[in-house]
Amino acid sequence: MTSADLTDLARDYLQTWADPDPARRRTAIDELWAPDGRLVISPIGLVVEGVDAIDAHTTRVHDENIDGRGMSFTYDQHAEAGDAALLRWSMRAPDGTAVGRGVDVVFRDEDGRVRTVYMFMGVD
Repeated sequence: MTSADLTDLARDYLQTWADPDPARRRTAIDELWAPDGRLVISPIGLVVEGVDAIDAHTTRVHDENIDGRGMSFTYDQHAEAGDAALLRWSMRAPDGTAVGRGVDVVFRDEDGRVRTVYMFMGVD
């Protein structure tokens, strides 16, 4: 994965959570994720499988945190190794204060589509 590829992945993955338009978020999910993609969220032990369920989950997170509370998400760091990308993120309050942090480890398939994400919330 090149640096440009990693930057594109980070941008595109963030769009699936943060784009204000639900139709664009869904299109981004369909383009980025493998149809049978899997999102594993720690520490709550939630496993979300398939693009329909991923869309429903990201919509809920968007509606509750971005629309509902005015939060935003940014990446503080990203790195890659083989088919894995690490995306360290911060959830920011409207005043810019970081109110949550985590790390997503993203694995892509041979076509470059996201097949599995392990999300670790509360990682500083």
